[in-house]
Amino acid sequence: MNGLRCPKCDLVNLLTAENCHRCGNSLTDLPVTAQVSVPVDQTFQAQAYSPVLFGEFSEETETGRKTFFWYRVYVGFMAVLYLAMVAGGLAMVVASGSMAGADAEQSLILGFAYTIGGGIFGLVFAVALFLPRKPFNWIVGIVMIAFGLTSCCFLPATVPLLIFWLKPETKAYFGRS
Repeated sequence: MNGLRCPKCDLVNLLTAENCHRCGNSLTDLPVTAQVSVPVDQTFQAQAYSPVLFGEFSEETETGRKTFFWYRVYVGFMAVLYLAMVAGGLAMVVASGSMAGADAEQSLILGFAYTIGGGIFGLVFAVALFLPRKPFNWIVGIVMIAFGLTSCCFLPATVPLLIFWLKPETKAYFGRS
């Protein structure tokens, strides 16, 4: 016997349940005949109401919380790095005025490219830094980590972050299953 059938609504509850999870009916004074063996294909009813006993994770997990913290450190660092790239690009644009010939033109083009590219990516990472803990932000996080995976300089930080990001505890922390 692995469940108690509620006499009021017929929901199969766990043997340890004191009240029915669907209707709230008391299950403490039921006769032995209320105990049933539930086939494997019907066990979802019991599992749906007891996530802790069946290996699922609560929303507040230590792994998810720490992973989200280090993710925010990562996107904050990347936002600052890209804003520094904007400053460098503006410095190149200003310095191109004192140069002559092809060097001035090349410095001006690269300065504008760094300024525009750094501004776009800096803004994207800055927005990602302040997004709330919602299911959609888990996908945003994968995209932000993927940007860091494109540079070998960030692989020591982004590979472990990606590994922890894909763990079920982190998914559950964001409300994804």
